[in-house]
Amino acid sequence: HFLGPGDEEWASTKAKETQKDAFEHVKKELLESDVVSKAFDKAGESRILGTQRTPDWKERVAEMAARRNFLQVRYADAVYVVGW
Repeated sequence: HFLGPGDEEWASTKAKETQKDAFEHVKKELLESDVVSKAFDKAGESRILGTQRTPDWKERVAEMAARRNFLQVRYADAVYVVGW
């Protein structure tokens, strides 16, 4: 689990008890670094489509822990996704 600043407080009790060794803390400096910003912007430009591409799309996406999730997905060997 990639955790950004303040994310561990939202982890479940069970995760804290049984998965603590799987927590990877990502510092704010990395999340906001030039390299991550450029990669994140490039991915967003090709994936944020149609009516979602409003003038404030970057700000809205920033509020979703999307940079941390982006790094986690880019690092993974496989990703299992559930949509609802």
